[in-house]
Amino acid sequence: MKIILGGVRGTSCIAQADYMKYGGETTSVLVEGDAGERVIIDAGTGIRQLGRRIEAGKVPPSILLLVTHYHLDHIMGLPSLSLLYRGGVKFRVGSVRRNNQSARDVLPQIMAQPFWPVQMEDLQSSFEFIDWPTELSVRPYAFQNLEIRWCSVRHPGGCTAYRIDERSTGKSFVFATDFEWGQSTPAEKQMFIQLCREPGPPGLLVLDGQYTRAQYPQFTGWGHSAWEDCVGIAREARARLLVVTHHAPQNTDNRLEMIESELVQEMPDAKLGRDGMEIAL
Repeated sequence: MKIILGGVRGTSCIAQADYMKYGGETTSVLVEGDAGERVIIDAGTGIRQLGRRIEAGKVPPSILLLVTHYHLDHIMGLPSLSLLYRGGVKFRVGSVRRNNQSARDVLPQIMAQPFWPVQMEDLQSSFEFIDWPTELSVRPYAFQNLEIRWCSVRHPGGCTAYRIDERSTGKSFVFATDFEWGQSTPAEKQMFIQLCREPGPPGLLVLDGQYTRAQYPQFTGWGHSAWEDCVGIAREARARLLVVTHHAPQNTDNRLEMIESELVQEMPDAKLGRDGMEIAL
């Protein structure tokens, strides 16, 4: 299993030169299974380069798109995904219903008139929408050789964390963006740690660490965590590797370098995510 971070910036995309070391694209992640599976998590602006990567190889007939939530920075890149305009590609889209809306309801809206010239019903690709029946997976969803588990995490309007396990190799990956550990209830924390630990500790844990602990009091209730919280979560989850993501849009490369230096002092193998980062498990 290989994980590619297409975008690691939170809230809004950034294009200035002093933000390019870590990257300015918003959240999108590609999981490549050893048997050829392709799973995309979220459709921020980083999805464009992930689509190009998929098209550069053998395009699978079915791609699974997992949606964490419907805030614009996590879905705004979808209309620019070139695979949408390619015949023979089927997207399975999994989501938890939020405020009585699922991806089936929300995603066509961002491609509707007058916002985009091509509507979803006119695309050459096809869509199958899967509404997760609960906010916590009772049993995994099977996508070829991969198993998908999920649970809700604390964020305004709600958000979903995902776990992907590869049955044939035992490799595992947990992704949790847009969640606020500091405001999570004991039950919510226990639910997330359980997602991380079962059926075993994750090989890779990618977590939202938008703030520092010193900054966090200014942004309490905004739905994001401090990177120091991520270190504690990774230890409790017994994750083999931690990558911190969803960088604040105002944090330049210099600021993120300082944060990464402090992160490594706390957890030597941990990293800050960067656009295009590839991690082979």
